[in-house]
Formats: sequence, structure tokens, C-alpha cells
Amino acid sequence: MAAAIALDAFYSVIQTHVQLPTSLVERWRTKRASRYSQVTEVLRRGFHLKPQETKVLRQNVKEIYRFRDLAVHPSGKLQAPLLHPELNVGVEWRFAYFRAARAEMLVNASIAIIQELVNNGKPTEVAIIRYAQGLRDRLLHLA
Repeated sequence: MAAAIALDAFYSVIQTHVQLPTSLVERWRTKRASRYSQVTEVLRRGFHLKPQETKVLRQNVKEIYRFRDLAVHPSGKLQAPLLHPELNVGVEWRFAYFRAARAEMLVNASIAIIQELVNNGKPTEVAIIRYAQGLRDRLLHLA
């Protein structure tokens, strides 16, 4: 959850400085665009990302939001036990999916996305440049 919330907060600030076409926003609303798609598109526009960079960002954001969705909207169906990689026993899927190593990986991925954009991105607006400059020092100790 923390990884997705961090990305949501970053996205929310960037979104206020990115001009999205009304047709795009309307299409998102009518087609119920996924959150990760919206976040990726705003960050792409806010940091002038190339297609390959956008593809990698989209894959990483999608994975972070997939785990957020599993935590917030878990299935109520009974499923066969999964092998827990550290305990080497069959457990309910939540115990295999939501463990410390995975949480650490997702949080680190979220931090890496934000750091990469702040440190190496090409902000498209002056306000985004200022915001990125303000974040750089505060993010140094998270690496």
C-alpha cells in the first residue's frame, strides 16, 4: 500500500502541472482507465519520457498497483495453498504474496521510480522542475 500511495502522491503533484486534453480525461472516465495507466500517462507527459522509458515505467507501476489492488480488493474465493518461499510450506495465498521481502521490493521500486524521474527526468514545466529540485535532497537517504 505504501508504495502505491507514494506514487499516487507524486502523481497528484505532477498532475496539477500537466495539461491533459479534455478528450483524454473523458475517455479515461468512460472507459474506466486503470489507475496505473493514468499515473503512467501523467508522468510521461510531465517528464517527457521516451517510448521505451514509458514502457518500463508502465510495467513497474502496473505491478505496484496490482499488489495494492490485491490488498485492498482481495478475492473471497478459496484457492489451493501456495508454497511459501521462505517457510517452504503450503499457505493461503495472502501469506505467500504479502511478505516482508516483497513489500521491501515494491517500496524500493516506488522510490526508484520517483528518484529516477526527479534526478534524471526532463520536466516539461517550470513548476515540475522546482518540485523535483525540492525532492532531490529529501530522497537521498531513501536509496
